[in-house]
Amino acid sequence: MIFLFGFFVLMFYATPEHDDFCFADLNVSAGFLKTIVQFYNGSSGRILPLALIQLPSAISTKADIDLLHAYSMTLATIAVIFVAGMFVVASRLFPRVSDLPSAFLGSAFIASILGASPSVRDLLLWLPAVACYVPPALGCVIILSQCVHAVRERVGFSRLATSFMAVIAFIAAISNEFTGIWLGLIVAYSFLLRYTRGQSLQTGNHLLIAAAVFAGWAIVVLAPGNSLRMATQATGAGDVGRALYEALRFSLVGLGRFLREPAIIGWLLVTALATLASPARENPANADDTRLAFGIIAIALFCCYFAYFAHEYSTGNRIVERAQNQALILLLFSTTQAVVLLTEASRARLQARFGALAVLSLNDLALPSLFGLLTIVSLYFSSTGSLLRSELDKLSDYHQESVQRHMLLATSKELTVEVPKHSTSPALLMSADVTANTQCIARYYGKTAIIPIEPRAGHSTK
Repeated sequence: MIFLFGFFVLMFYATPEHDDFCFADLNVSAGFLKTIVQFYNGSSGRILPLALIQLPSAISTKADIDLLHAYSMTLATIAVIFVAGMFVVASRLFPRVSDLPSAFLGSAFIASILGASPSVRDLLLWLPAVACYVPPALGCVIILSQCVHAVRERVGFSRLATSFMAVIAFIAAISNEFTGIWLGLIVAYSFLLRYTRGQSLQTGNHLLIAAAVFAGWAIVVLAPGNSLRMATQATGAGDVGRALYEALRFSLVGLGRFLREPAIIGWLLVTALATLASPARENPANADDTRLAFGIIAIALFCCYFAYFAHEYSTGNRIVERAQNQALILLLFSTTQAVVLLTEASRARLQARFGALAVLSLNDLALPSLFGLLTIVSLYFSSTGSLLRSELDKLSDYHQESVQRHMLLATSKELTVEVPKHSTSPALLMSADVTANTQCIARYYGKTAIIPIEPRAGHSTK
């Protein structure tokens, strides 16, 4: 929880950068809907991100709130929704764990995502990245967890659950180009599982969710701006053969990094032990559940590969870290679910081999203490934990300089303003300095131009 709270505090250190100001400027000059239409026709069909990225400027203008405060509030709100959604997902992973152990497992699950993230800044602290990939990641794992739960417990989708999943699927599908394909595969897999297990197919329910997915995906991929954006991409965009090969190569690199990540290893150990210590299911796990575990992993791996391929094909470049975050979340959920299923299937064999050592209890002090130790150690040595320790002394200076820059631009009466660059550049909070998209920044603050200059005396570069 302390790890999570630390990143919640960091959201109030985050400030708008380059792309944020282009959206903010258009929002002020053209309005909310016209900005969406302009980007849809000229750049991207990602409707949900186009709306979310405008929120800080819209809130600042309508509610007369400082832009920096509105920006942090928007990030914090999205983060709260993400955390709440992931707690729901965690409750599906550990349905027979309740109270304090359930809260710990949910927190540890989310912390492991942060610890293993290719870029925690893109996951939590920079709105354009958050808006494009965090909502669809959450939507995908919610729907997949519900589908797996329904199949395992041999229950159908209620009308409410079906409607809820259809809405989530549509919202997720309008976030980026590959999420619709992910969701289509998940829905098809759910239908196939029901067929192979002799359960009620609920064809109408699946078709409703699939229709929502298709509608959202079509809105994104049919946007006129997509072809215009692809025309400006690097050499290699649109080359299927090259994209297939490069996506495979780079996705294998990513998979290796995933399997070596301390936060992942620690979390999966906690998952196995927590499953073994949970009360046994009324219906014992069987061979179908083992096949389900490997099927979920296969679906996740294919979805991740497709995301790598789609980015390589459309841009000619390797997938960006913010998109890798979405792949990480799906793969970590799927791996966790598979570990739960395989541990349950092995419960009897483990108890027969190890006797009392395999009969664990969440009520004993030793096991929760072990969970806490595993989590602390794995997060400490995680990629994000290491980055946080190396940049901790830079964060306050960066934030102070960002506030000073904002005040300078907001209060200066000059039309051309010299703006000092940052003396420190923590990767946790920034990717580009004031040298990027200077025209957007100038227009938002009502300036003719801004001139980046070296940091002022008194600021030491770190």
